[in-house]
Amino acid sequence: MVRITFILAATAIAGVTAFPQFARESRGLDSRALARNIDSILKNVDIKALHRQSRERQLSKRASTWSASQLVDVTGAHAYAPPTASQTRGPCPGLNILSNHGYFDRSGNTNLIESVGALTSVLNMGVDTALALVVYSIAIIGDPVALTWSIGKSPGASTLLPGILSPPGGIDQSHNNYESDASVTRGDSYLYGGDVWTSQLSNFKALFALQPNAATADYNQDVIIQHRNFTLQNSIQKNPRFFFSPFPGLVVSSAAHNNHSAEHPDGLLNQANLKSFFGYTGDSVETLKYNFGTEQIPANWYHAPNPYSLVDVVAGVLKVIEAIPAAGKIGGNTGTVNSFVGVDVADVTGGVLNAQSLLQGNNLICFAFGAARAGLPSVLGGLTSILGTSLNLLDSKLGGILPGLACPEISKWNLSVFSQFPGSG
Repeated sequence: MVRITFILAATAIAGVTAFPQFARESRGLDSRALARNIDSILKNVDIKALHRQSRERQLSKRASTWSASQLVDVTGAHAYAPPTASQTRGPCPGLNILSNHGYFDRSGNTNLIESVGALTSVLNMGVDTALALVVYSIAIIGDPVALTWSIGKSPGASTLLPGILSPPGGIDQSHNNYESDASVTRGDSYLYGGDVWTSQLSNFKALFALQPNAATADYNQDVIIQHRNFTLQNSIQKNPRFFFSPFPGLVVSSAAHNNHSAEHPDGLLNQANLKSFFGYTGDSVETLKYNFGTEQIPANWYHAPNPYSLVDVVAGVLKVIEAIPAAGKIGGNTGTVNSFVGVDVADVTGGVLNAQSLLQGNNLICFAFGAARAGLPSVLGGLTSILGTSLNLLDSKLGGILPGLACPEISKWNLSVFSQFPGSG
């Protein structure tokens, strides 16, 4: 789906006391509403059972089942409508789709309860995955008072309390925070003057051409992995400021749009559905045309039969890294093209993890979320848009999910190692 700036200095998540600049911003505000909303979602979910079931499915490798209940409603209140001039859309096709069908508010501005509900009911994202990403979105580019966030442009300073909070951004302004280089279809920020929301025709053509026969086309995981290698190498070869950061590079980019119909319960993504999900028209590579903000759920589209939990995220990412080792290297170009340097994970984590242990168990997802949380204070290049109290709450609530993954305790994060990459800031 989509992608997060890391603080370029050694730090650790420790709340307001560690970041005194937040003390002034959080005065007179508390996070009780955020806590209540998160708790209301988590109380109905057995996270341990969710993870256990994911592991069992991976071990059994049983064929997927199908149910008519997987059909996603695209009629009535959820009928497709392209955005108006006042409605924002952004870099993530999956989020644009949810707004175009009214699962998110059609304005492109959504809230915690609505967005978690849509991600789980429409895309069948696991509650753990959806909640972690949405809370993170609110903290990074949203409004932690109103518990809202934008899938595209900033909603403006008027949505926050003057003098207390800086304005929220939006995914358009989240380069290296939520959106990142080497996207499936979007361009690198540096190469396109900061435009990370427009699908680049060259990227989509490269993906589309991998399955040229419309009758047999299936953009399955192996095909997406092949395209992933193309976008990574393309960025390394063309973008002197290319940067591949832990959270967006490894986690957010793992979503898929397969149709799990009765005929194809394991999922099929054909040419027609690929174009629909990414906002394209045209019958051949030569006639492809991008229409901004027009991403659409196809008729008779069925989501996956099982929730996509954080355990599944880990398995998916590991499969990508097994096929493309470069996809597991955190780092970037150092100011010239083809100058990619990977960072030593042991240096970042104080020796708790290394290149070998990173790929064991759930350490990869733990590393990605942990590094992201450690970098929260550097939002939007230093323009703080989150409360110190929200930092504490985010840490504690995500902490309620991550122990189920048996994450190692990393007490100190050395993020100064990223200072060698001009594209990391």
